[in-house]
Amino acid sequence: MDAFCRKNKYNLTLISYFLCDLNISSTDLVPLLLIDTFMSSPLAKDKKSFFDKLLIRFHKKTSHSHRITLLSSLFIEEIEQLPVAAKSPIRLLDIGCGDMTITTIISEKGHNIEGTGVDIYPNTKDWKNYVAFDGKTLPFPDASFHVVLFSDVLHHDVENRNRLLQEAKRVANFIIIKDHFEYGFFSRTLLQLADIIGNYGYGVSIPKRYFTQKSFQAILENQQLQEVKRICPIYLYNHLPLVKYIFKGKYQFVSVIQTKTI
Repeated sequence: MDAFCRKNKYNLTLISYFLCDLNISSTDLVPLLLIDTFMSSPLAKDKKSFFDKLLIRFHKKTSHSHRITLLSSLFIEEIEQLPVAAKSPIRLLDIGCGDMTITTIISEKGHNIEGTGVDIYPNTKDWKNYVAFDGKTLPFPDASFHVVLFSDVLHHDVENRNRLLQEAKRVANFIIIKDHFEYGFFSRTLLQLADIIGNYGYGVSIPKRYFTQKSFQAILENQQLQEVKRICPIYLYNHLPLVKYIFKGKYQFVSVIQTKTI
């Protein structure tokens, strides 16, 4: 823990500024840390330190629900505009689904969308439409789905990223990728800060780098994927004072990719 704090001194300082900006005092931290209401994600560590709990509470208090609602609505809108929208039902595969929240919202609020989630953890919650996999090979036949979704997943798994994209291409007509663009040291550091707040407490690794527009385009070309639409900027933090001016909309993007001719 000491080593982590030394390595991320700049990020921890920013977190303290955000606590002040959001009027979260030291006395507020006690109920935040004691009330056991964090996400039921299989990504969660079995044992959490004080710092893990602080990050989880801070994330839930500031941005988690807003982010989930905004992104789920955006994904539904994009899915329902695709040529496969006439299919009944639209079969969606959410790769790296975490606690199934986005998968469930899309299935419940979307028009005739049937969502399945996959991740690398056992189904300890008995989720109906969850399938565990090895993180590399999807346990589904070719053309099993109409749409594959990667929501803030690919920047965490650089090692298997190309393999996952090939697998997504194999099983679906379209791929929707939500991820981040970095533009240099400052934006990269801010994105790492956001990842620390949103993921470190759950045991998810923090990436050293994120996509640039150039590197993302190179991956698409390397995997022979055709981008048909890109949404950037996306304003995830407009509800937060100060933060909305620091975490710029251009750091967030959605890419819609066609893998097969319809």
